[in-house]
Amino acid sequence: MPMPLSLTARCALAGGAVIGAAAAVVLMASGCGSSAQEAQTWWQVPPTSITFPVPWAGTGSGGTPASGIEPAGIQVRATDDPSFSVNLEDIKAKGAGAQWQASTAAAATVATLFTGADPSTLSIGYEITGPIDGPSGGAALTLGTIAAIRGDAVRPKVLITGTIAPDGTVGKVGLVPQKLRAAARQGYELFLIPVGTEVSVDAAINTPVDSIALGRSLGVTVRTVRDINEAYPLFTGKTIAPPVARPAELAPASAAVAVTTTRRTLAAARADLARNLAIIPAATRSAVAVELDAAAAALRAGRVGAAYGQVVDATYRIGRTSARARTTQMARDKGFVATRQALADEVAALLGKADALVAAQSDPSGMRVEQWLSLPSAMGWGVYAQGVLQSMNAALQKPPTIPDEAERLVRLADIAAVAEDQRVSIERFGPDAVAMVRASASRTEVEEHAAAEFLDGYSTFLSRAGADSRRLYETQAGPGGLDSAAQDATDIYPVLEALSDEAGAAAGSAGSLREAITMSAYATTYYVLGTTLSSGSAYGLTGFGLGEEAGAAYEPALLRNAVESGEELIREWTAFLQWSGQNMSYPVWQRDWSQGIYTALKGTGREESGATIALNEVWYAVMNNLLVRAASLHLG
Repeated sequence: MPMPLSLTARCALAGGAVIGAAAAVVLMASGCGSSAQEAQTWWQVPPTSITFPVPWAGTGSGGTPASGIEPAGIQVRATDDPSFSVNLEDIKAKGAGAQWQASTAAAATVATLFTGADPSTLSIGYEITGPIDGPSGGAALTLGTIAAIRGDAVRPKVLITGTIAPDGTVGKVGLVPQKLRAAARQGYELFLIPVGTEVSVDAAINTPVDSIALGRSLGVTVRTVRDINEAYPLFTGKTIAPPVARPAELAPASAAVAVTTTRRTLAAARADLARNLAIIPAATRSAVAVELDAAAAALRAGRVGAAYGQVVDATYRIGRTSARARTTQMARDKGFVATRQALADEVAALLGKADALVAAQSDPSGMRVEQWLSLPSAMGWGVYAQGVLQSMNAALQKPPTIPDEAERLVRLADIAAVAEDQRVSIERFGPDAVAMVRASASRTEVEEHAAAEFLDGYSTFLSRAGADSRRLYETQAGPGGLDSAAQDATDIYPVLEALSDEAGAAAGSAGSLREAITMSAYATTYYVLGTTLSSGSAYGLTGFGLGEEAGAAYEPALLRNAVESGEELIREWTAFLQWSGQNMSYPVWQRDWSQGIYTALKGTGREESGATIALNEVWYAVMNNLLVRAASLHLG
């Protein structure tokens, strides 16, 4: 489900490192219950230990630019005492900074997901030789961890720099020229960099330089990579994603439901527009009408995902614009205090609806394993709405803190727009998503208790990984940024805080399958939201909040890369899993409509808005695919 972001300028892009004396980082990448059926799985092998090179750059003790290659140690072993935790006090004492710690945790999470390993049986340890910080080692640590889990030999003389996203996308970092010089000094021949860093500021001369040309002059081949799927073969000669079989398609029953829900949601959007014609500005009115006509044409042509994506966008635009107008008019007629109270009542009522929706949607009856595993992703609409509404409900119970009356009214109108987003999520998009899951009849028989145990394990894993991502974002934002975010009812950080308690509760024993599905929904959304915040600065997603249009990304190439790379990953995994006998209709639908909104808004001046919505749905779909893949290994 889409999450309009709030990644403001307080999220700094951090790509450097600071050097000093010896340190060790130990992360236990485990902490879940799972089925006993995995007793003979392939990763339960004798302990594996490798050294993986991680380039760093930053400022030396004299304040001058410095760089080097950190030989990070990675150890993988089986464990009978699962716990997904980081000993922060020990790590701090030995010199690993907060961003390095969080990036290490993110690497362990992504590597575990992409290998399909059972986190309840896996212990991963990391070692470094000296104090170091920054998120730019995320991609390298992820690739090294995958190699260690799989037991693949790593080629020498290859390096990578970049952050890591939950779908395996390699995100932007800084100080590439410094890292290139370190690579050349130590004899490396191939240096992989994220898309969008072909030109990077050289700290030695404070001037942008061509990274590829600089590498050539140093005798190092520089190559851009989109994601770990593209990078892994260059390190090991082996692939992560399976060979692409025939593209996965919606099963007939799912295709029929897609048409029905799209037609219904399109009709609802047209009704919204007709009802609010008088209060929507003419330019917006005209643009939305054109978009809905285009959606209708796409539906007639059989491009159902494209139609649904455009309807989602149009619905948000109608709702936000009309909610702001109604709130502003009500304040003029009845005053600010009465309007604020009316909005507080509306938010409380919507929160009750969100609670009821989540409770109802977790019912596993009439479904089987692929559907059970897809429900947490589909329930993200309702779970996210709960978090948003909880944070706004808390804010509206407090006295307003903005002294200027006009600004207070603007912020109140913003809250109304966010509330309207949640209303359509609860009443339309969330039910549509679960209807698609229920139509995607599972082909695999698994006992409910085994599925519950499996989901319980991954919920613990993801909730704790989400907490690590949250810590990374907090170090990026800094105390001032967090204080500002916490006081803003339309910032996304309070939503993360609101969901943290539910996600924390997921890190335990679920009991029934229904409870396991609910906990998994909270853990999945918490993880995706946390990584959205922590990695968003790499894409330049800044300057907009909940219920707002995305401003122009200062790294549009990276944002496009993230969406397109994720969609390609979904294509690869859905094709393979469908070929192997799984019904992958729901993630196929997620890919189709997210691609639809992304494509429709290209070249319209609103590309970032489409890409932002698409990226969030892509991340949910990737999680869905990887969860089904892991279940196919563990549950049979």
